[in-house]
Amino acid sequence: MITDPLLFDDPCVLFALRRESAPFLRLFPVQQRFPGAPCRARFCGPSWLTVLVLETGVGADYAGRALDWLFGSPLLDNVPYRPKLVLSAGFCGALKPGYRVGDVVVAEEVVAAGKTWPVPWPGFLAAGEWQPPLHRDRLLCVPHLVGAVEDKRALAAQHGAGVVDMESAAVAEACRRADVPFGCVRAVSDDCQTPLSPKLVACLNGGRVAPLRLLAATAASPGLVPQIWRLARQTRHAAEQLALALGELLTLTLPWTTGE
Repeated sequence: MITDPLLFDDPCVLFALRRESAPFLRLFPVQQRFPGAPCRARFCGPSWLTVLVLETGVGADYAGRALDWLFGSPLLDNVPYRPKLVLSAGFCGALKPGYRVGDVVVAEEVVAAGKTWPVPWPGFLAAGEWQPPLHRDRLLCVPHLVGAVEDKRALAAQHGAGVVDMESAAVAEACRRADVPFGCVRAVSDDCQTPLSPKLVACLNGGRVAPLRLLAATAASPGLVPQIWRLARQTRHAAEQLALALGELLTLTLPWTTGE
């Protein structure tokens, strides 16, 4: 246990992709880089609301590597960092009707491979009008993108989940082991009625989205181009809504005074 009274304890937000984090970084401008991280790591936001933002790459393996570093008490200017809270943030897919692209889901619990993790943060949300509106639901974590409509319906029925992503279970488990509060905020980037082509899913399933792979796929299958443009519009809207929700949640639900 770290007993040094000098301790960085800002919250940490994990995104898989820069496309997910970009609007948030416009609201919380970058202050400085955290050297030595296995992924892009930067302190962002004003001095009274500083957040460490990590961009880990897609999937549990990339998230796990970043979390091993994060919970190893990395040093910044010889001062250890330990997050007061870790948030899994980014896109999710809808598994049931009722969710539209851009809807923001605050997970109540995360399920994966027969295991369930509670999500303690933010707990009770104050009454009032949150903008954008927040939905509470169970989130399923799987190791691959889900593109077929019938697969989405089957997963919803099997797990009782409303949305799905690829990283949150790894984050939840690492936070449980480290005894660090965990939260999960996701924005819907694709609904449950619209399928994704298996070829497009294959391009997006790697650890990082590769533009050259997408170009090769569209050259071989020009019919993918409308899907790619649609997905680009949807993810841009989802990321913008996610940034607004994260900013409001972080501002209104956490104590920012030192020592609280």
